[in-house]
Amino acid sequence: QTLAQRIATAIANHPTPKSEVAIAVVDGNDGDRLYANSNAGRAMLPASNMKLVTSATTLDIYGADAVLPTVLATSGASGGEDLVVVGLGDPAFGDAALLARDGREPMDVFDDWADALRDAGVTAVAGDVVVVDAVFDDAFVHPTWSPRNRLAWYGAPIAGVNFNTNCVDFYFEPTTPGRSAEVRTVPPEGGFVWTGTVASRGKDEEHGPVLGKRAEPTEAGWAQYVVRGGVRNAAGPFSKPVDNPRVFFGETLRAALVARGIAVHGEVRINPEGTAAIAANLRQVARHETPLLDVMGRVNTDSQNMMAEGLAKLNGLAYERAVGTADSGGDSGGARGSWGGGHLAAVSFLRQAGIDTATIVCADGSGLSRENRVSAASLADLLGHMLRDHEHGEHYVASLAAAGRTGSLRRRLKELEGRVWAKTGTINGVSALSGYVFSPDGRGPVAAFSVLHNGQGSASAARRQQDAVVRAVADWLDAQPAPAPGKVDPEVEAVIDHLNGLEVSAGSTPEAGR
Repeated sequence: QTLAQRIATAIANHPTPKSEVAIAVVDGNDGDRLYANSNAGRAMLPASNMKLVTSATTLDIYGADAVLPTVLATSGASGGEDLVVVGLGDPAFGDAALLARDGREPMDVFDDWADALRDAGVTAVAGDVVVVDAVFDDAFVHPTWSPRNRLAWYGAPIAGVNFNTNCVDFYFEPTTPGRSAEVRTVPPEGGFVWTGTVASRGKDEEHGPVLGKRAEPTEAGWAQYVVRGGVRNAAGPFSKPVDNPRVFFGETLRAALVARGIAVHGEVRINPEGTAAIAANLRQVARHETPLLDVMGRVNTDSQNMMAEGLAKLNGLAYERAVGTADSGGDSGGARGSWGGGHLAAVSFLRQAGIDTATIVCADGSGLSRENRVSAASLADLLGHMLRDHEHGEHYVASLAAAGRTGSLRRRLKELEGRVWAKTGTINGVSALSGYVFSPDGRGPVAAFSVLHNGQGSASAARRQQDAVVRAVADWLDAQPAPAPGKVDPEVEAVIDHLNGLEVSAGSTPEAGR
């Protein structure tokens, strides 16, 4: 059967009533279009498949060796020094998932900073904790996100300085039935308040802890949470976003240092007047760096929204700096990363790659906004370009979820483990799957594909149809003759070698339980 026949059979056997589907498949070695249905060029809502555009743009701008720093410094006269945090756009500072790989926890990063201060002879801070974010604009959440999204962990805000994906994690531990359960939070304190109680319940009683978030912060910008319900056994983490990442970081740092015996006599100040003067007098004490590739893995494997928004604003920062430099003859000091700049950066990158941008609207970086638009054809072309033509293609492919193994694909397409690397996407009325299908031996033909569902149909039915289309592509690849020597693109071979050398753990999981 032809590929078109196989896909037609897959669609017929797994219908998706009330959903429009767009499908495109390209040859990974030469970019030729292998299949496109009538909707392939149509502008669709991509959900989290927007992260494919965002992360590709970031990798192209900053490169595979980039690191994202957050700096701790002192500033001011001896004896009255402020402690200064300079945020430079790292969305993964204090990220529990990345730290867990080394047996560490979010608060450990502040332990490191406390040790660095003591090593520098700082046992007390006479001045304030000053948080400087001069890289991103002041819009922490996208204006098109729904109010419900803004109250959920997956709608966490983004700034140039961030901690624990800008969420507070709650854990509940029952004591004696009838008494209040113990409530533990990460961080223990700083930039938030909570009220209420959770009851400890017996084995035959209802188990159901509830964590709520008030829509508005306190006057000082502290997030407000409410707990209730009851627990029979330990439960958590239950997570809710903060309101102001800058305040959250500064207050959490201040509380952490005090808890570790370093007194802070001043207050927390955010982007004060005279920031330029502060920056000119900095004496660095510590510098935390997160590799960009680690962030990309969290974005594309685990579909981490807040980090995707960080990448989008980093893209916007680079674009605004480049435009500012060109317009002002070399001065781009006032540039700020924004979602608008992120869209322009993505469109610029895609055009340079020869990809049609007529359907592209990058309203945000994660795909949570319903203003985003992209076609299946453009996504498939982007995937083919990154595999075949981009100098960092192997890192891009490796950032995706591996079927049957990791992230949002760990329970899907298990029979194609080692052959499918892709990005999922789901918001209300939208389901998507785009990525790569490799030959069984990794040396034969390879396909890049995109399947986008829009409508009010069943999300589970859409996922079944997506998986059926991927299986159809895999079966078709299996039936193709092995390519003649020299016919597999060298860049594609390099990607395959890189994937084969990865130590992929089935323990990698998405954040669905947060």
